[in-house]
Amino acid sequence: MERSEITDSELAILAQKGDDAAFEALMRRHMQAMWYFVRQYSKNEEDTEDIVQDAFFKAWKNLKRFDPGRSFKPWLFKIARNTALDQIKKRRSMAFSELDSDEGEAPFAETLEDAEPLAHELFEQAELRAELDEALETLHPDHRAVLIMRYQEGLSFVEIGEILDRPMNTVKSWHRRALHKAQKSLPHRKPR
Repeated sequence: MERSEITDSELAILAQKGDDAAFEALMRRHMQAMWYFVRQYSKNEEDTEDIVQDAFFKAWKNLKRFDPGRSFKPWLFKIARNTALDQIKKRRSMAFSELDSDEGEAPFAETLEDAEPLAHELFEQAELRAELDEALETLHPDHRAVLIMRYQEGLSFVEIGEILDRPMNTVKSWHRRALHKAQKSLPHRKPR
C-alpha cells in the first residue's frame, strides 16, 4: 500500500513505532496547509518557515502523546498555533538551515516535494486571492484562522475549538463575525 493511501492515524501509529518515512509522509501531506495556517499569525515568510519547522519538530518529539483514536490534523494545528503564539511573544526564531547535514547536503525543506500550484493556476486565481487576502487582513488573527481552518482545511467547529482552546459556540460566533466582516471588505460583494 502506498503512503498516500494510508490515513493520518495509520501513519501516526507507524511513526510512533519509529518509522521515519511515515512521519515524513505526514509532513508532506500537511506542509502546505500548515504553512498557510501559520502565515495567518506571522507576517513574513521567514518567520512562517521557522514556526512551521519548529511545530513539526515538536510534533515529532511529542508523537508518543498523540492518541490515534483522534484526528491528527487538529492535534498538529494546535501545536502549530501554540508554537506561533510562543514565537511571536518571544520574538525568537530557529534558522531553518540548522537542518543541513554536516556533509553540506540540502536543507530539510529542500528535500520536500514542491506542493505549490503551477504558474497558470496562480495567475487564474491571483485577482480573487488578492481580494480575499485583503479582506482576511482586516480580521483578528484567531478569526482569520477560523475561516482558514473551516473553508480551506475542512475542519469542523469542534476540531477548530480544540485547536484554539475555545468552546464550539465561541468558534461559531467568531466564524459568523469573521464572515460578516470579510464579506463587507470584499469589493462588489454584499454581506447576507
